[in-house]
Amino acid sequence: MANLVMRESLIRSGVRIGGSLLLAFSLLSPLLLAQTLDGIDANAATTIKLDRASIPVASPVPVDTNAPGAIAVETTTAASNPQASPDPTNTRVLNNEVEQWLGKLAQAVNELEYSGLVTFEHAGLLETLQVVRAVRSGEQVERVRYLSGTPRELISYGSGGHCTYNASPSIRTSLLSAAGQQQVQRAYQFILRGGERIADRETVVIEARPRDRYRLGLVVSLDRETGLPLKSMLVSTQGRVLERYQFVQLDLSPVKDFALQAVSSNARRIDNRNGCDASQSRWQVRWLPEGFKVVSVKPLSDGDMLVFSDGLGVFTVFVQRLGPELEDFEGRAIRGATVAYMDRMEVNGVAYTVTVVGEIPDATARRVASSIVEKG
Repeated sequence: MANLVMRESLIRSGVRIGGSLLLAFSLLSPLLLAQTLDGIDANAATTIKLDRASIPVASPVPVDTNAPGAIAVETTTAASNPQASPDPTNTRVLNNEVEQWLGKLAQAVNELEYSGLVTFEHAGLLETLQVVRAVRSGEQVERVRYLSGTPRELISYGSGGHCTYNASPSIRTSLLSAAGQQQVQRAYQFILRGGERIADRETVVIEARPRDRYRLGLVVSLDRETGLPLKSMLVSTQGRVLERYQFVQLDLSPVKDFALQAVSSNARRIDNRNGCDASQSRWQVRWLPEGFKVVSVKPLSDGDMLVFSDGLGVFTVFVQRLGPELEDFEGRAIRGATVAYMDRMEVNGVAYTVTVVGEIPDATARRVASSIVEKG
């Protein structure tokens, strides 16, 4: 959520997002001006190196709890035999049950009002947030205030989070509910994983397992009574939990207007009520993981910004003229579930930076960046 604020402020102020090494890494760290990519320790707890080892789709996702920066998965999983042939009848029943829960999730995300306390674990950090969400005139309004670390507060209007890169876990589950199950199921296999108790409420656990190794997995715990996502975890291709967003206290009472008002004087406001931009770009991405489509194109003062989504995952591509201060630069940064990969290319004698930022595997970001060409 704070990441979204930083990115929006950079875009609106005309600052070169993809053309600055320092700013590229600041996309991953909303309040700290981080060190340069060359100074990142790949073994540090805040950095997780993803390998390219493929994981069979049919096998349960393993969890390496000893990996640097990893968060142990606590979700109860059902025992399974990968060699056994699935029973078509049981499969249909499970699919119907998953679809019912996803439908309940969609209704909860769109209609429920609530407030609560949330813990957010990412990049070796544990943060505490106050979250208030309401519906006003048919539009969602969310106020998020960080209760730990540097004071931060964000008020967002609308649910069009897929139009701009957004690290908000609540927006991520909104994407899942709004994208249409058929689209998402082409890229992910949904599996019921039993249940667990979150914030003194019983939940059902659903895993969205990628059908390839070009995207991250998601495990979400839905409140059995309402369908509201009470916990979500982003999982790497190696089975490590990169990010965990979890309620520790939840109040489902209707939200009063005053609870949506900013507490701090420097609160940032984001308006997601407008539709996605439909501008044309001079750039073409020749390779995308199956299911990813461009959902927004925004012209910048020195290039273009393109946003892609598969209905659950989101990443952004920045193509901008390369300034003289970064003529020889290329590299990457990984913080928690978010990767930023920067490369350079030359078109008709003009140098450009290509920056891919999103919650995707490192190898995916690299391949996307290397596939960008000028149209025509």
